[in-house]
Amino acid sequence: MATYEASSDDWWESVPCHFIWNLEEKVTVHFRSVKTNLDSQLETRKDVNWSDSACDLLLFRGYLEVSDFVGVQRNFSEAEQFFGEADREAMKTTDELERNAYVTVAAADRLWALKKKKTGQDEVTPDERVSLLKVLEDSWKKYQDDSESRDKINAYIDTVAAFALSRLGVFKYKEAEGRYRHAMRVLGESAVKSSWYQSVGMLIGRQSKHTAGPSPEYSEIENEIWFYKKALEIDPNNQSARCDLALALGRIPDRVQEAKEIIQQVDQKYCEILVKKSRFFRGQKEYEACLHVLKDGDKLASLTAKFYHQFALVYKDLTQNEKNFEKKREYSQKEAHYLDKGLEIDPMNIGVLLDRAFLYSRRGQSHDAKDLYFHIMREFESSLPDLLTAQYRYAQFMVHWNRRRMNVTLARAFEDVIETACSIVFTMGSLGNDTATNKFVLDSKKRLEEYYQANGERQKLQDLWNRTSPAGF
Repeated sequence: MATYEASSDDWWESVPCHFIWNLEEKVTVHFRSVKTNLDSQLETRKDVNWSDSACDLLLFRGYLEVSDFVGVQRNFSEAEQFFGEADREAMKTTDELERNAYVTVAAADRLWALKKKKTGQDEVTPDERVSLLKVLEDSWKKYQDDSESRDKINAYIDTVAAFALSRLGVFKYKEAEGRYRHAMRVLGESAVKSSWYQSVGMLIGRQSKHTAGPSPEYSEIENEIWFYKKALEIDPNNQSARCDLALALGRIPDRVQEAKEIIQQVDQKYCEILVKKSRFFRGQKEYEACLHVLKDGDKLASLTAKFYHQFALVYKDLTQNEKNFEKKREYSQKEAHYLDKGLEIDPMNIGVLLDRAFLYSRRGQSHDAKDLYFHIMREFESSLPDLLTAQYRYAQFMVHWNRRRMNVTLARAFEDVIETACSIVFTMGSLGNDTATNKFVLDSKKRLEEYYQANGERQKLQDLWNRTSPAGF
């Protein structure tokens, strides 16, 4: 491991923290979505009764305010509030090495924020920098000659990095999983937290989701289940991990009953738990049970867009399954109501926005659907994976609106999907083995090939192949 000499003015720039982890590279989620999800977690901390430190969340949240993510308007005072809260949270930590890890990242993050603030011509007092350098020297250099303690501090710092990476999309999941696993090996069983095991399980599940075939029994599911069970061994009260375990088991046909017994053990009624329980029952097509769970949320003070989205998805399923016209209309109205409630809380929730546009199209409100799709594509122009999904959903809408007849306008819509997909590949190296995204691209290419061949447009067909072949489509 490298050593750091305080004699150099910039020695602190090599200390591990959010600013040197290249978090902005190959991100597949929108900055605002990350920020909203973190804020929702912070709002429900007291309800959840977290047993683990929230330093990883607070530090990442502070970093987001002054990061280089597309769409960020830097807010140094807001960042400082989160960094300060992380410092105070760190002081509650009983393990000295863990506390030093959090204090180290907080001080380094703050120094980077001050550097950016100074570059932006904002006022920075010299005392701030000197004070932070002193804190960083005390926390970081204290154990530089003690290799065992130094390795453990670095392991705790790895979990801070892993937390951030796990929130940034499919291209970051493998590194996040690796950092958690490394930290667990270094720190040993007695120091590992329930939330870390749960996080690794979730990361395994997310990666498998992106590489799975049509079978629900994807190859890593037993591994995912093992990590949820370990999380519950450490903290039997981790109801969120219990829900994740049930959701994983529910994907295996001959273990559905076991999954139902586990989900019935979950009795906490806060937003995250209600969303996960409703996802479980919706996945089993038990809609009455799903609605019963969600109605418990009416008593909660703070709800999220995800909560209302789950409500809407249930009514969407009920609408599509219902034969009675009056009931179908009633369910459709409720779906619209809950989608709108979700957008009141988070107007930029990509999932809710896309489902709202889809509902417009199903209800024959074609112009409203078109306008909303255009709005989504404008707002998420800088988030290529979100843009790709929106473009494909818009193209599919146009197919139905045009009664499945291809024309120049439709061809342009599918060409936009191809163009964005190629941009993702050339920027990030691949589409991340996301089965849905690959399906969007292959379907778009097939439709364009058939259209250009039918119209004898050989040059456009050749141009399509020239663009897609280097990208591997």
